[in-house]
Amino acid sequence: QVVTTMSKYKDFFVDVMMAEELQLQVPDEDHEMEAMREGVVMFCSFAIFGAMPLLGYAIFPAAFPHWGESDLFTAACVITGVVLFLMGCVKSIFSTSRWYLCGLETLLLGGACATVAFTLGQFVDSLLPEDSR
Repeated sequence: QVVTTMSKYKDFFVDVMMAEELQLQVPDEDHEMEAMREGVVMFCSFAIFGAMPLLGYAIFPAAFPHWGESDLFTAACVITGVVLFLMGCVKSIFSTSRWYLCGLETLLLGGACATVAFTLGQFVDSLLPEDSR
């Protein structure tokens, strides 16, 4: 009888089922705007933090014209490490972890991912014929 009464009120019934049966949080009324805002913040963060390692190839050659390819790659790696650490420190604002532990965790995870990506890129490059590189 309770279910029959509840089912007459579709929105209420769906909200109760989501919360009680499926353990899902019922979205707020403005969830679409909030999702849009979060998406814009994520895009801007990705664009800003993602552009930092490119400084090693975009600005440093003009500032240090005597640097070779190896020096520029090293600079890009150092900048990437610093940016990853800083990103982890910023992440600690939204968690209960210590800032330096969050920074170190992000640095290690990001560094591991970058190492795997670089190694795979080198491997794929070695499979290509010399004249297509």
